[in-house]
Amino acid sequence: MKKSSIMLVGMIFVFALGGCEREERQLSKGFRLPDGDEVVGQANFEAMQCNRCHTVEGVTLADRNLPALPKIHLGGEIYRVKSYGELVTSIINPDHIISPQYLKTLSEAEKERKIESPMLGFNEVMTVKQLTDIVAFLHARYRLIDPSTDEYFYVMP
Repeated sequence: MKKSSIMLVGMIFVFALGGCEREERQLSKGFRLPDGDEVVGQANFEAMQCNRCHTVEGVTLADRNLPALPKIHLGGEIYRVKSYGELVTSIINPDHIISPQYLKTLSEAEKERKIESPMLGFNEVMTVKQLTDIVAFLHARYRLIDPSTDEYFYVMP
């Protein structure tokens, strides 16, 4: 085999392995954090001052003289269940998806720039237990709407 053919086969092999690695990292199959405690999760949510920027469906959170900031509402009725993984990702990587509620508060000029989440990073200070408790608290606040009972629900063909 020629030297160039060997190099090409080696490059394809490395590329294929790299592709598998990227694909494997994106999958959540087999990854599951322990269950959290909803009551402790609410306490952690307030202690970490998440209620500075968030309200939660059906829950009255302590105000504690927090600054008046635009509030992003969490929980309530939704057409698709927020998965455990989506909630974990939203907390540990808030730039992953920017909330449409937050985008509505921005001017057109602000939207043209690279938009990052204003959410504070807690990865250096939040324990896994605090994370799982907050996720349990939030997950319990979402209610799935049955599309067949909503006269305005329409599925694109």
